Amino acid sequence: MSLPFFYPDKRFKRSWNFGIFLGVFWYALTVPIRVVLPTTEFAEWALWLDQLFSVLFIVDIFISMRTAVYVAGEPVSNQKFLLENYLKGWLVADLLSAMPFVAIAISAGYADVAPLAGLLRLLRIPKVPRLLKESGSFLPMGTFERAAIMLFWLTVAINTVACSWAAIYPNDGTMTPPTFFNKALYWSVTTLSSTGYGDITPTDNPGRILASFVMLIGVLFNGFIIASISSIVLQANAYRLKQQEKLVNLASFFNQFGVPKELQNAIFSYYAHSATEKAVNSKEIIESLPDAFQKEVLHKINMHMIEQVPLFKGTSTECLSAFAGVLISEIFNPGQDIIEYGAIGQEMYFLQHGIVEVLTAEGYPVTRLRNNSFFGEMALLGGIKRTATIRAVTVCDIYKLEKTDFDRIMEQFPDVRARLTSQSSQRKAPPTGHAKS
Repeated sequence: MSLPFFYPDKRFKRSWNFGIFLGVFWYALTVPIRVVLPTTEFAEWALWLDQLFSVLFIVDIFISMRTAVYVAGEPVSNQKFLLENYLKGWLVADLLSAMPFVAIAISAGYADVAPLAGLLRLLRIPKVPRLLKESGSFLPMGTFERAAIMLFWLTVAINTVACSWAAIYPNDGTMTPPTFFNKALYWSVTTLSSTGYGDITPTDNPGRILASFVMLIGVLFNGFIIASISSIVLQANAYRLKQQEKLVNLASFFNQFGVPKELQNAIFSYYAHSATEKAVNSKEIIESLPDAFQKEVLHKINMHMIEQVPLFKGTSTECLSAFAGVLISEIFNPGQDIIEYGAIGQEMYFLQHGIVEVLTAEGYPVTRLRNNSFFGEMALLGGIKRTATIRAVTVCDIYKLEKTDFDRIMEQFPDVRARLTSQSSQRKAPPTGHAKS
């Protein structure tokens, strides 16, 4: 049985990359401490964590060997190509950082140099920006990515400076190792932040040189942190400011041309909901793309929505592509019925953004559906009556697949029609996050 390939844009690989980042972060903190405090005994949980990340680093080599590489937008999973690409890139650094050189040194009787062998664990530190970036869908990126990288380097810098101080002024035995290292951390923070209180000062030339260098780095670091935080705040507020500017321009435009208040309220409700939900305006993004790519991107988005429907699982790419080409975009305002109970169904719906409510024949709410839900697909297989009312709670961006288009496409794929008809007769209850109407 051949081993599977992994893809950088899949959730497993992104989650795995975040786990490797945590391992790099762990070693970036603990390895310098082991070098300057070789006799320090770590807690049992820390030793277990150290062994866990050691295993993850080894497994990561095999996963990296089987991770597809995107070339010109297409994933390449040729094993020979992947091995050559990995060999030219991170294989040597990953291999050296994963090998248990510390355990080997101790077993060979070189316990004194074992902590220095642990420095090889730090060879993965240059991969941190890439690991965070490739954690993509596992964590919200953009602002988070920049903040995480900044905090990573800040923490590593504080820890490294504290270890440097501990190396110049080792523990004289009057303090326990935790107390001694906390004192070094205290000096590191106060010096890097340029707020030193003078209660811990260098007493010789090596110490003075280190303190001068750290204070200089601290000034640069403070400037970098302030600039980074300012940039992150501005970036986080950019969307809100853009929305506010758009609303002001809309209000001025409506007043100038006498747009009815009812229509104004509906439009303002749409933008207010989008801002509250921090929704991505897909149409605006698509329209900003070059003309050559707009149709292709929109087609891929539509195919992604259709692929989520259990009824279409196992359908050929050609058939799904045909469905994606006939979806119709619609907008429903709050309180507007999308599907009415008892009506003969002639279409199914894909909820791209917004919230809808499922109501019984008596008008009692049953559940609510949110972004990326779908409903009404059973109407495509026959003129059946709707079994529930679907009503928009907020402004909803919806795509519609009409039965006439469905039937026309099914004439081209009779085998698909037979399978869908067989599946529909076996269905008993709708899955979570979807309504059968």
